[in-house]
Amino acid sequence: MTPWEILLTTLVLAAELALAVGLAPLLTSVVRRRKSRSQRRTGPSMIQPYLDLAKLWGKGTVYVESSSAVTRAAPLISFASLLAAVPFVPWFFLPAPLGFAGDLIVVVGLLALSRFMTAVAALDAGSTFGGMGSTRDMWIGALFEPTFLLVIFAWGAPSGSTQASTIVLHGATLGAAHLSPALLLASAAFALLLLAETGRLPVDNPATHLELTMVHEAMVLEYGGRDLALIELGQSLRMVLLLELFVAVLLPWGIALSFGLAALALALVLLLVKLLAASALLGELETRVAKWRLFRVADLAVLSWVLALGSISLTYLVGVG
Repeated sequence: MTPWEILLTTLVLAAELALAVGLAPLLTSVVRRRKSRSQRRTGPSMIQPYLDLAKLWGKGTVYVESSSAVTRAAPLISFASLLAAVPFVPWFFLPAPLGFAGDLIVVVGLLALSRFMTAVAALDAGSTFGGMGSTRDMWIGALFEPTFLLVIFAWGAPSGSTQASTIVLHGATLGAAHLSPALLLASAAFALLLLAETGRLPVDNPATHLELTMVHEAMVLEYGGRDLALIELGQSLRMVLLLELFVAVLLPWGIALSFGLAALALALVLLLVKLLAASALLGELETRVAKWRLFRVADLAVLSWVLALGSISLTYLVGVG
């Protein structure tokens, strides 16, 4: 790469990181507003998540005496893991800035590391609720991570790669033929996976504080101040990262392939439209389903696994390419 290309790639990397962090609270707000409108309620302001994060950031942190350095380091490590996954996914430009350094399996590992750190910190605090929530969260992760890997293989089979940039570029060059039955099956499996990974209904209810049903909220009860702000921002970042991966693979058209200003501007606008539409759809879905009993989540995991396996089988039965 020439020095000019290195500079432009660095600028794209910085822009994508800033875009992901900046959009994370906004998309959370879109989901909440959509749910409120569907339930005939006014709902919170669109900037309420930003105000909540700013309020938490201005507060101090208090730790229980039984906690160790794990509790103090976990929020930062968890957030950094999610932030590190952003450059492996193409947002509005191809190739992804760090696509050469790893593929989507690296993204799965970084998401798992973030989940692991939050769960370990919940156990470290010695809280009964923390132990309950972390056990549930790790169980849910163990159920859905195999599906994540199967979906990656299903998405990557036609292009012969598990790198996000290669998958998206291959889909963009196929046109309408990209929307094959195998892709739709894999994307449906990923949609179910997304609900579990982001702690949305019917797997978890992010708005509840009922002791017997909460999962993510149970793990963060001991946190406050800047640590809680990092955790909440990280949870929103996880959602926007998975939504972006979903729309990039399913609807790859419009992403910029050159450093032209017009192409970048169009790609950015289309990205915002896709993410806002996906967030609104997620909020609408949450008004149509109820929280499932914990052990019924395994049924959802099996369904997502079967859809992903069916996608791979269909791809190789019809022919890869």
